[in-house]
Amino acid sequence: MSPASRDVAEIGALLLEQHDGLRVRTARCLALSERLLRGEPIAAELATEVARLREQFLEHNEVEQRLLEPLLARSDAWGPLRVERMLEEHAAEHAAFLEQLDGGTAEIAARFSDFAEELDAHMAAEERTFLSRRVLEDAART
Repeated sequence: MSPASRDVAEIGALLLEQHDGLRVRTARCLALSERLLRGEPIAAELATEVARLREQFLEHNEVEQRLLEPLLARSDAWGPLRVERMLEEHAAEHAAFLEQLDGGTAEIAARFSDFAEELDAHMAAEERTFLSRRVLEDAART
């Protein structure tokens, strides 16, 4: 494996690992949200987990954009269009996701199921497009 291929593979693995971590934290927040909505007094615990999710999400977005933008730009003839799409999607979607994590704990809990579903769909779409094996292999060849 060439150094460029190894770097691309490592970047892909890192970002997929971060997606897995976000899924774990989201599942934890979802379970806590459901418990809070059933009346359990766990608002402080949920608030802490949501704050951790927000931090993890922001960190992932920064890393993803910083590492993927140059890779996608050089991947193939579609690279510049992928970068443009990624930047447009990320700006709008990430702002919407963060907005869903704002507000009182009960408000967040009430909408968390939808948030979890939307975030998972977002990451799955990235995994089919920007983080797909074909796109990453194209970037490694350049």
